[in-house]
Amino acid sequence: MNDKVNAELERLCEKSALSKAALLRKLIMSEPIKERPNADFIKLTAEINSIGINFNQLVYKAHTVGYVTDEDLRATRAAFELILKKMHEWEKTWR
Repeated sequence: MNDKVNAELERLCEKSALSKAALLRKLIMSEPIKERPNADFIKLTAEINSIGINFNQLVYKAHTVGYVTDEDLRATRAAFELILKKMHEWEKTWR
């Protein structure tokens, strides 16, 4: 391998967070090489997961108690709106 090819291989390994061996296997098998998610995406995913858990708890409460309070609904709606806002902000950075 010449220096130019090796530099490109290193660059792809860095972008994808794959080892050289894993990257070469994917290339040989014609599998797609994906960039690793950035820190903002990982943080957003964690926040969405947290809101999903809260939403599931709210649904559970509605089913067991038979109702949810206006405060519960407002808090859940605010959390969803925050996530949508963050998703739109994040989208601007990767377009």
